[in-house]
Amino acid sequence: MRFPTTRTTLLKQLSANDESAWTAFFRAYQPVIRDIGVFKGLTPDECEELVQNTMIRFSHRVDEGFQYDASLARFRTYFNRIIKGCIYDLLRKRRPAGEVTLEDRPDENSPDELLDRLLLEKWRNFLLQQAQSELKTKVEAKTYQIFELFAIQGESVERISKLLQVKPAYVYLARQRCEEHLRKIIADLNRQDGELDLHV
Repeated sequence: MRFPTTRTTLLKQLSANDESAWTAFFRAYQPVIRDIGVFKGLTPDECEELVQNTMIRFSHRVDEGFQYDASLARFRTYFNRIIKGCIYDLLRKRRPAGEVTLEDRPDENSPDELLDRLLLEKWRNFLLQQAQSELKTKVEAKTYQIFELFAIQGESVERISKLLQVKPAYVYLARQRCEEHLRKIIADLNRQDGELDLHV
């Protein structure tokens, strides 16, 4: 299944209760949520519970009328608060009532500098992957394959030329075309969230 072309498109589809959009959302975001759980010291079972709780909590927000509006708040900030709230709920469950430590006490709005930095880095990686997925929809399959081999995997021009039976000049041209498209996609993401500071 092709990933939706933009995050905004995907979020609008969620609001319309599009089942395929929910599947795409889960596949895209669950690794990020699980990695954050690992960072906070959750067990594998707790990480799975974190993914489920986060998705359930967000789906309830959508059912309650959540509509993404980039002018009001970044989706990253909004979704991060949900993840943090679910993490703290799991941490609180570890201890009997009355034995919750100060570290376990914060709610989803409390500052957590290390976690916030990790969340930002995870979002950067996620959006760069999404940008590459969008790039695939804007160029021919062979052009993207050349870009992936040359610019991402670091294969030599000579090897790519032989492997795909294209002239060396076409390898450079394919990379140039892809980078131009990718810069536009990334520039748009940076306009939506200037804190990301994404680069090709």
